[in-house]
Amino acid sequence: MRLLLLCLSWLASGQEDCAEGECALNMLQRGARQVTMDEGLDGEIDAQVGALNGTSCSNFMLTGKVQMVHYRNWVVGKAKARGVKGWVANGGDKSYDGSHAPCSTCGCVLGHVEGSSGAVSAFLREVCRGGPPHSHVASCKVHEAPCFHCGSFYKEYRFCRTWTVEHCKSRC
Repeated sequence: MRLLLLCLSWLASGQEDCAEGECALNMLQRGARQVTMDEGLDGEIDAQVGALNGTSCSNFMLTGKVQMVHYRNWVVGKAKARGVKGWVANGGDKSYDGSHAPCSTCGCVLGHVEGSSGAVSAFLREVCRGGPPHSHVASCKVHEAPCFHCGSFYKEYRFCRTWTVEHCKSRC
């Protein structure tokens, strides 16, 4: 896929002649190896690849009565029903001590989701507006994220000592 992106961008640049008699394919292959080795471009390339194949990747953070009500289990069920992949974890309370929130309505749940754009959107709508019995979502923040090509959707058992998805877990 990365080679395809390089081909498309090379063709779009209007270059038609090969330098020093090299074949255009050899030039693209050499360029593909250079881009693959440059980890700084991985997120940008993953986003471009995702856009081409309709994949959407997002991080989400929920606050409210979302701890000790089986919210993460409910999220896993919604993810499986929608066919999306990623993870969900409890965030620490505002003291960042990595434990359940001391009040019943000030908990935090963090997560990452990836899949087809439509499935991710539908999943996030459900997660941000619903929940299991006795739960309540006070706020939901969603933002685009790099795709990590998660193998499944799972519940993380350890607490995150943060309310920031990227600091909780940077990959699947």
